[in-house]
Formats: sequence, C-alpha cells, structure tokens
Amino acid sequence: MAINPSAAPDYTPRLIELMQRSGFKSFAELSRTSGLSRAHINWIRQGRILDLRLQKVLLLSEVLQVELEVLLATFSQNDSVIIRRLQSPAGENQLVSVNLRRDSDLSAQKHEELQQKMVQLQQEYQRQQQQLQTQKEYLLVEYQKSTIQALEPLLLQWPTAAYAARKNPDAPAVKLLPLLSPLEKLLASWGVSPIGEVGAETTYDPQWHQVMSMTGQPLKLGDPVRFRYVGYRQGKQLLYRAKVSPV
Repeated sequence: MAINPSAAPDYTPRLIELMQRSGFKSFAELSRTSGLSRAHINWIRQGRILDLRLQKVLLLSEVLQVELEVLLATFSQNDSVIIRRLQSPAGENQLVSVNLRRDSDLSAQKHEELQQKMVQLQQEYQRQQQQLQTQKEYLLVEYQKSTIQALEPLLLQWPTAAYAARKNPDAPAVKLLPLLSPLEKLLASWGVSPIGEVGAETTYDPQWHQVMSMTGQPLKLGDPVRFRYVGYRQGKQLLYRAKVSPV
C-alpha cells in the first residue's frame, strides 16, 4: 500500500533552524560538510534518524553542534525515546544508551524493532570507538618509528660528541649541550631510553652491546667493556645496540 506523502511527518523546519544556528544556508552545504548524502538528509527531514548508521549521526551531531541525545530525540518519530549517558570507568561520558518505553500506541512489533536498532547503534558506536583507538595507537607508533629513524645519526653520534665536549669545558661546543634537552625529554616520554653512557664501563652482553674492534680472544658474556657509543631501546624493544670496546 502506497504511503500518503502528506501523512508523513516533516522535520524540515527543525533541521533548518539547527542549520541556521550553525551557519549553513542550504542542504547542499550541509551535505558537503557532514558527508551525508542528500538521501540521508531527507531521512532526517522525515524523522528517520534512527535508520542512519551511528557514525553518520555522530558526524551530524558534531557539524550541527548538537548533543547526540538531543539530535536523536529531535528527529525521531518515536516519542517514547528515553536517552541516558553511561559513564566509562574513567568517569567520561562515552556511550549513549537509548531505551524505548512501551506506550499504548506503540505495537509490540514496532517496539522490538526499535529496540534492536538501538542495540545495533550501540554496538556500532563501540566498534567505531575501538577502531579509532587502534588507529590512533598505530599512527602514534608509526610516527615515533619514522621520527627515530630520521634522527638516527644524531641519536647515535651526539652522546659521544657531548662526552668529548665535556672533557674540554673551554670548547665552544659545550654551549650546545643544553639544546638537546627538549629532544631527550621527548624521547623519554615515548619510553625511549639510552643503553649505557659514553666512557662508562660495564659487563659485556651481546643482546645489548656491539663490539667495535676486537683483537685477541673474542669477548664472552660478562667481560669488562667500555661504552664508545650509546644504544637505545624502547621499553623492552631494542632499537640500536650500544657500541663497546674491551677494557
């Protein structure tokens, strides 16, 4: 049976009002900014916002600067939508929980369908949040990795040059030593720590040390060595072995 268009609810005035508050002058402009298709915008104008994927609703909420629960309540045909926020263990409002109250004018079948849609929205929201967190962690690791690789010559050579400069306090190079302090703090915040200290003695460990030059018998685990160039590790991961020579 065909649906009478005149009987369908029209939420266009509500949408136009929110658009004007946010500076949008047309549906085309809203579509370009939010990434929603014109068909999706028409769904919102018809009160079918619950038919949209949660990711798109979140984008619209951000673009129109309207809280998610307000947006859902404004453009939903179901007047029995009850929306509340659930707090994460950290105390942050992250998950929107939507329950539907069964009213006399809401059939059991319609009620069940709406409940299922909201469960799907919540699951999609959690999946998107997990995916974004995974992508964020991956991008951070890749950024750190590429930065460390770009700084490799400086990281490996600078401590030895600084050691030589400290041996001669009158040398002009001493004045440059404090300039690397911000870099050292950045690396420390990434969990990157040096292996050894130039000039210091330690016991040989092939897992962390690389012998620069060898005469006579090969070094054994525990033999005394002196650091010539520092190495680096990030947590338990080895980045560069420290270069040592026998004592």
